[in-house]
Amino acid sequence: MRAQAIRRAKSGMLDDDVLQQLISERFEEDPSFWTGTGKNRTVVSVEVDDGIVTLTGAVRTASDKRRADLLARALGASGVDNRLRLADPAAPASPKPRRVA
Repeated sequence: MRAQAIRRAKSGMLDDDVLQQLISERFEEDPSFWTGTGKNRTVVSVEVDDGIVTLTGAVRTASDKRRADLLARALGASGVDNRLRLADPAAPASPKPRRVA
């Protein structure tokens, strides 16, 4: 079923809801969108209007941002409005206070 949906997407035969679901599922499955420990994923929201995909949220790197764009196009988006931003790197942990004797 999934392969059939991807073929239909590439030929422009999918409606917006199905295309949105297909792209969202692919982001969920793609390990490049997992954060460091693999327990959490980056946050990417997908909206589709008349075949145009709008991506919002945060990704770790510029490469991830580009990958998201390419992935949406490969799955049948007629255009992509990539509004993804780079996530702020985790702030380093503050040093432990020193005890002065």
